[in-house]
Amino acid sequence: MIELAYSDAFFLYLLGWLILLGLLAWREHLRSRNHHRKIFRSNVFHCSKCNHTFVSDSRVNLHRCPNCNAICIRHRRRDSI
Repeated sequence: MIELAYSDAFFLYLLGWLILLGLLAWREHLRSRNHHRKIFRSNVFHCSKCNHTFVSDSRVNLHRCPNCNAICIRHRRRDSI
């Protein structure tokens, strides 16, 4: 049988939890990054005049704000993640 001191067992227990939490944090980071990509590929517009955010039905770059009727431009993401 393998002899294991209480301090070594406690260290292995904490190490296991830290590895598990690290893997879960890494998985969440990947999921949020993929979700962030989907958001910027969507049809979300933000009016700079009245600060109204809305979604367009069609895939266009220009759309009129339903709140103030100003022309809104769909902004694209500048960095390539």
